[in-house]
Amino acid sequence: MRNRLTDWAPVLGLMLLAGALRFYELGSWPPGLYHDEAFNGLDALRVLAGERPLYFAANHGREPLYIYLTALSIDWLGRSVYALRLPAAVIGVLAVPAAYWAARGLFNRRVALLAAAFMTVTLWPVHLSLIGLRAGLLPLFAALTIGAGARAYRSGRAPDWLTAGAIYGLSFYTYLASRFTPVVLVIFGLTLIAARRAKRLWPGALIFLAAAALVVAPLAITALNNWDVVMGRPGDVSIFNPAINGGDATGTFIRSLAGALGMFNFQGDSIARHNVPYRPVFDALVTIAFIFGFVRLIQGASQTTRSTSVALPDFLQPDRSSAAERLPLPHQGPARFVLIWLAVMLLPTMLAEDAPHFLRAVGVLPVAMIVPAVGLDTLLRWFEARDRRALGYALAAALLIASTAITIGDYQRYALDPETAHAFESAGTQLAAEARSSILNRQ
Repeated sequence: MRNRLTDWAPVLGLMLLAGALRFYELGSWPPGLYHDEAFNGLDALRVLAGERPLYFAANHGREPLYIYLTALSIDWLGRSVYALRLPAAVIGVLAVPAAYWAARGLFNRRVALLAAAFMTVTLWPVHLSLIGLRAGLLPLFAALTIGAGARAYRSGRAPDWLTAGAIYGLSFYTYLASRFTPVVLVIFGLTLIAARRAKRLWPGALIFLAAAALVVAPLAITALNNWDVVMGRPGDVSIFNPAINGGDATGTFIRSLAGALGMFNFQGDSIARHNVPYRPVFDALVTIAFIFGFVRLIQGASQTTRSTSVALPDFLQPDRSSAAERLPLPHQGPARFVLIWLAVMLLPTMLAEDAPHFLRAVGVLPVAMIVPAVGLDTLLRWFEARDRRALGYALAAALLIASTAITIGDYQRYALDPETAHAFESAGTQLAAEARSSILNRQ
């Protein structure tokens, strides 16, 4: 028990920081209330009035879980912007330990702590936690599924596989990008089979699939009975739709691919409702760790079973006679899983208009935080191999503190920008509030 408390104590500290970043000015930043958020509130009122739909058809159709959480929040706090956005903030805080659990199941404890730290302070997940949209639920359930799945794979116990399958089934009730996750599981399963490491999947994988199918069955039946409603939206925004590509499907795909691949380090979402316009996912400091981590993951994924380490670049090898010039690579299986997840979960934005689109790409979020964590962990290993552990940790702490400061500064400027208020329709929100106040005063 004491070991578990020690293991999770830093995560609790990160959750406190996450709460501070997500609850500060909640309901006021960003100013206004975008109509997608308002639709969630209106449907939440339908739930409170007694309706219990499994899919909400209005506003191009939406999965139900966030709306039911919003209904609970409104029932508790009343009708307000704060109540609409409160579930998103709570979800954002819970995503921090979930990211830790997922990364811990794939890598070591330090990578997990670093991934949780990046989930805490990176602007993208912070912003998702401040707007009342369902997209933020998917990273939470994706991380929980990965963590539970890794535990089930290690233990081989039926209850663990059952739990992982049930959590995975619930992920389909969060956001439409969840529909791409079966592709990840199929591809990764095939890599395990090819590597002759699939023995531990049976019969656990069958329990996992049965549990997931049982949980998702009500939503699947609803989709089959309302196919145009549930599946219509992807076709409307697809880059293969002539109305979107203007007759140039190939060129549109190339531009969309470049946008999706560059979103982490070069240019992010331009839509002010989703992001500080054009800001990449990671700031310049974390970008260095991201690129290094990405290279290490590629090396780990492509290594042979006999190769467990690789020579570092020349500039990191001041003393070639030292045993420290070679550092262990990430294990092949987890490295491949991360790369497969990133590639597949970028498809929702890659195959749709406006790439990169931070809502459609939200499925990559928990796993994307692992990449700079792997890079920073490698750097710390390099310092430790040279008996400079304190210096390494000081630099890592400085990077995280600087990244937090950059996030706070960027978001404050964004929240106070008149263009942000316009994007969130603050004038209409203020007018509605004044009309409501006037009606109440007359009563």
